Amino acid sequence: MDPVNKYRASKKSVFAALGIFALSAVALLTAIILKFALVQKIRTEHTLASYLILSVVTFTILLSYFFYVMHSRVQLVQNARLLAVTYFSMTVTVIACLYLEIVSVFLMPVMLTAFLLAPLTLGRDAFVSNVFANLLIFFVLATQNYLGDNTDYYKIITMFAMGVIGGTATAYWVSSDARRLQYVMKGLLVAVIGVMAAFTIVVGFGGDGLIRTLGFLSLGTIGQVLLASIMQPINEALFNLLTNTRLAELTDHKMPLVKRLIEEAPGTFNHSLAVANFAEMCATAIGENPYLARACAYYHDVGKLVNPQFFKENQPTGENPHDGLLPEVSAEIIRSHTVEGKRLCDEYRIPHEISDITIEHHGTLPIYVFLNKAKQLTDAAVEKNAYCYYGRTPVSKLAAIIMLCDSSEAAIRAMDNPDPERVDALLRKLIADRIGDGQFDDCDISLRDLDTIRQTIINGFGGQFHKRLRYPDGGDR
Repeated sequence: MDPVNKYRASKKSVFAALGIFALSAVALLTAIILKFALVQKIRTEHTLASYLILSVVTFTILLSYFFYVMHSRVQLVQNARLLAVTYFSMTVTVIACLYLEIVSVFLMPVMLTAFLLAPLTLGRDAFVSNVFANLLIFFVLATQNYLGDNTDYYKIITMFAMGVIGGTATAYWVSSDARRLQYVMKGLLVAVIGVMAAFTIVVGFGGDGLIRTLGFLSLGTIGQVLLASIMQPINEALFNLLTNTRLAELTDHKMPLVKRLIEEAPGTFNHSLAVANFAEMCATAIGENPYLARACAYYHDVGKLVNPQFFKENQPTGENPHDGLLPEVSAEIIRSHTVEGKRLCDEYRIPHEISDITIEHHGTLPIYVFLNKAKQLTDAAVEKNAYCYYGRTPVSKLAAIIMLCDSSEAAIRAMDNPDPERVDALLRKLIADRIGDGQFDDCDISLRDLDTIRQTIINGFGGQFHKRLRYPDGGDR
């Protein structure tokens, strides 16, 4: 992979980002202008020029965030779904705050952007998005107060401070934990602290209606935690996003594709479980997401559902239908399971972070058993490409992990009396062969990572290298 273009957004991604930005800008500008039109003093005493200046400054703030994303968060631009939910969260937060302010400024859910994005994005993305959302809210309401001759600026400043400080804590502390209850409990703690801090400031400024103020603060601040927890699964489904919670759900044995594997290809399912265990350990060892690694392993071989009986693990009687086929026909059946897996994942709306693994876990390696069989049947030259897997080489560390765990699990299972030394030699050869074939040229996995994966797999298989004790009754325990 070109090391420069790797960090440069494609034209398609840029156009998608522009479209998302334009939709968000139109929605926000419309909402802000309508909000100002509701304030009678502004509507009757100020001209079109005031609205024009307001629109220009608002657009400038939005454009600043867009430039930040384009220049500093290329990975976010390349993921249109994640960028869309980021802008959606900001837009919902700003509009909700502007119109709830009509009831009370203390009712505004100023941390909602952070609460919505914390489980979905990196902490820095949730933090920056929350800051820009609060900056926009502060500017609009400060302008409204100025034009409407309202001098209660301390209320806006208090809510702005709570939005930025509380949102920062949310972005970096309320992590993407797989447990929704943990997310809610952490969020409520941040909300309670925010309410206490804001109420203290209001008391310090001698605000009136303190009981009413405390009620609005509590309702708005705690309510946004509950609202975010409700919206989280909706955003996941609407934008087809991956969180650790969603990943845990995708590996539930009741999920449609997983259930089909269990019922139609039980051997493949058991193989996938074994691969998942090792992939999870390897991902943890090199700092990748273990939840994603497990989910990728569950779905990496779903393409075998098309012709399950042609794969060794689904032949319990030992009868092999390949025995009566030409090697090129057998190779076509075997290598097609990668693209069939991608098709099935897309059909069942499995996120691309998982479905891409189906066409990457074998890379472009040849199917040697049928390639060698073809060479034995003819004296003519055999086209190697006709026996290579459909797909592409891994473009992520996780794809490389699945490739190694998949091939090593199958190879070790086929060994007679495997021991650590033989397994180590096998893994070294598997890794060296794939490096030699250029299978890791397009992903940023290092030799250190590969060595860590090798050692992790050996340690994982260690429990299988012992002899079981035979007891007097003849049983093994």
